[in-house]
Amino acid sequence: MIWVAGVMALWACDDDDAPMIDARVVISAPDALLVDAAAVDATTLDAAVDAATVDAAAVDAATVDAAAVDAATVDAAALDAAAVDAEPAIPDAMPQPDALLSDAAPDVINPPFADTDFCHEVEGFGPVFGSTVARWVAQDDLSAPAPGALLLVGSSSVRRWEHFAVNYAGYQPLQRGFGGAQLGEIALFAEDLVIRHRPAAIAVFAGTNDVAAGVSADVVIQRFRCLRQRVGHALGWQVPILWIAITPTPSRWATWDVAHAVNQGIEALRAEDLALFYVDVASPFLETGRPPASRLFVEDMLHLSPEGYALWDAALRQQVQAAMRPLSHAAPNRPPLAPGARLRVDLGPDNAEDGERTPSPDYLGAHWNNWHSLAGDGEALAGEHLDDLVTTDGAATPIDLFLTGGFKSNGRAHGGLLWPTAQLGDLAVGSATGDFLYTDGPDMPGGFAFRGLDPAARYTLRFFASRAHPERRVTEYHVTGAGVWSGALQTSGPGAGTAIADGNDDDVLALTDLQPDPWGQLFVDVIIAEGSYGYLSIVEIEAQ
Repeated sequence: MIWVAGVMALWACDDDDAPMIDARVVISAPDALLVDAAAVDATTLDAAVDAATVDAAAVDAATVDAAAVDAATVDAAALDAAAVDAEPAIPDAMPQPDALLSDAAPDVINPPFADTDFCHEVEGFGPVFGSTVARWVAQDDLSAPAPGALLLVGSSSVRRWEHFAVNYAGYQPLQRGFGGAQLGEIALFAEDLVIRHRPAAIAVFAGTNDVAAGVSADVVIQRFRCLRQRVGHALGWQVPILWIAITPTPSRWATWDVAHAVNQGIEALRAEDLALFYVDVASPFLETGRPPASRLFVEDMLHLSPEGYALWDAALRQQVQAAMRPLSHAAPNRPPLAPGARLRVDLGPDNAEDGERTPSPDYLGAHWNNWHSLAGDGEALAGEHLDDLVTTDGAATPIDLFLTGGFKSNGRAHGGLLWPTAQLGDLAVGSATGDFLYTDGPDMPGGFAFRGLDPAARYTLRFFASRAHPERRVTEYHVTGAGVWSGALQTSGPGAGTAIADGNDDDVLALTDLQPDPWGQLFVDVIIAEGSYGYLSIVEIEAQ
């Protein structure tokens, strides 16, 4: 059975420019693209997907209404609970790709502190997350992301920011965030995390874990100088680096004085470093209280809620717009897919106990794209990518799939569909239906995007997922491109399937007439609508 959903809402454009002033650069903010949640026709959603019933802690995909977060003026009093929408929305102040800014950073900058080596302490740092960095390196070695990105690097707040990619779609966003990361480790792995990507600008959020580990403010500042020095020497000192200030949190309020000293020390470096931008996220947080209001955080009072990320976004957006230009409209670098051409991706682990890679071609003669090698209960992080996908006929394409929110993985040993029936049509391939990626809430929020699409074309997305379990579980798939579309699929619980009592074995969700954004991208949020988890086993994209 195929469930089909169509267009729900389109972006609205406003032609008024809002002037904003940086300490050194006068800019004109690009136009805002706004979508109010009320414009999304709820009748096309599964009746079970009621945002009011979804626990906010479980749905990191929630976003803040653009009206409450004007990038030019953030009023903390306006960010009350009513401003939070339970569905992702097209971000406010999305840059218009043809409205290029005036020159931002100078073309050539003299090294501000080239005569001193600040990396001696970093060289002795004992890495903790080397295996995580190595996974990115392996994927980048297979196919490197294009240069010129807005690179966001840092700790778990970077990893958990699912909507960073869609919010900054026009800046070729790239995430490199890993939980627990210290600034010392980021500086140590600067070549692999930052330099090799040749970004147009670099946003950094780190240092909070250094401070929590007892590192002094002076040493944390020195670690930042090491990172800045390595980037400057390798890429040129004119490449902007944006320091997202360490954010005050209730859980680490006892060390705020040290964190504040770090922020002050790095902000002071702007006097000698013309390409350093200070993103003051601390002030709007402190305007809500000391420590900041609990509504800005999830249950642990450390990581950000959607309201917290909205404050981040408002502060970061101003500095990004001052530091770099958005991309021009995308143009396909190869002929667009012919109508009817399809790409299929098998998502899930490939260890013997939990899953396997789908043969390409399969028993029906169709070619597949398999996610990278991954063990059951493993993690796939935001920023990981699978490039140059092939069609079911085996033809190469310029289309890539990249993760915007992390997933965990499982499969055969945990309720995957091992023996699909003809009701699933040509998706009835057990190696693809038997394993899955899943989201468990804000820590692994679950999201991905297709990049390299034709902005003028229309596409259909098909989703399949199944997890046999007595709890009723419904997953919503929320798509953002030139519009917003959404649909839901019951994966588990009573009534989920036909031959299987508590697992989906007969339903595929299809969303049709999807148009990419001006940069050729479609973003998908995988949202827990009911139950404890949200799932995805197979995604297929077809040119209409």
